[in-house]
Amino acid sequence: MYLSLIFFCFMTALSHNIPQMERNAGGCVTLPCKYNRSAVEGADGTLDIEWTVKNVTDPLIWLSGGKVFKNVPRLSPRISFVAHNSTTGDASVRIISLIREDSGLYHCKVRKGAYSNLIHVNVTVLDMFDPAVVVENITEIQKNVGESVILPCGYNQSAAEGAEENVDIEWSIRKQTNFTETLICQSTVCKRNPGMSPRISLVSDNDTTGNASMTIVSLATADSGLYLCTVWKGCHILHQNTVNVMVLGGKAPAVALLSLYVFITLAVCIVLITLLFLGYCHFRKIRKTNCMKLSYGVNDTKQLLQLYEDN
Repeated sequence: MYLSLIFFCFMTALSHNIPQMERNAGGCVTLPCKYNRSAVEGADGTLDIEWTVKNVTDPLIWLSGGKVFKNVPRLSPRISFVAHNSTTGDASVRIISLIREDSGLYHCKVRKGAYSNLIHVNVTVLDMFDPAVVVENITEIQKNVGESVILPCGYNQSAAEGAEENVDIEWSIRKQTNFTETLICQSTVCKRNPGMSPRISLVSDNDTTGNASMTIVSLATADSGLYLCTVWKGCHILHQNTVNVMVLGGKAPAVALLSLYVFITLAVCIVLITLLFLGYCHFRKIRKTNCMKLSYGVNDTKQLLQLYEDN
């Protein structure tokens, strides 16, 4: 009984020390995992880093022999190591385009020879696109295809400067299919959407200006949707607002320009054909007149010859 009580107290204390992270559906999260770099460098063997989550049998992502492996289709396209070189003491991972199923207790295991380190992170994914939340602070914008738009998002600059944690700006979009996708994670444009990523950017390069607005250029009808801006300071939300964008249908600039060229070409062809037809009609009229004059001239000559012969 005493052993059970001690184990329960130990697990309770351990759970209180586990970082608790709440994020929005469609947003992104960085799961921290730091280890002693000098201890790892002094150990024998190869460095192994493994991330798992409770209730999922296979590892989500792991590094072994300097190579990265992924084994869970639901997460594989959306999870990656934060550091390009995970031997720098940082084994943190980032998950983008979060869904409710990503909630859970994550474990980071770092091993090399006799060295071992285990870190736990609990993640809760919230559906912040719920209508009850969205209606409170929403902006409606209508634009035409091919135009540009600035999606407004401002936050308290003094509050952002008052703490040590970095300010992270996050933009995500929910389309009519209810699929939510991360566009900007930790103030950086995500590259997973090749059709949209090159066309979006933050208005301000400085995270402490109080301006988290996002620009989209060369709008397409597929850009219509509900956009969510969230400004984080560590694990706390400084500001959050939504923007509903409706891109009105129409021809894209390239198509419209092509149509203009076709119209001009057809107009020129019609004018040329008309001029040729008028010229042909004028030529026939002149030819007919000349023939009539020639006919009159021949008749006059015959009459003169006849008079001459009679006399």
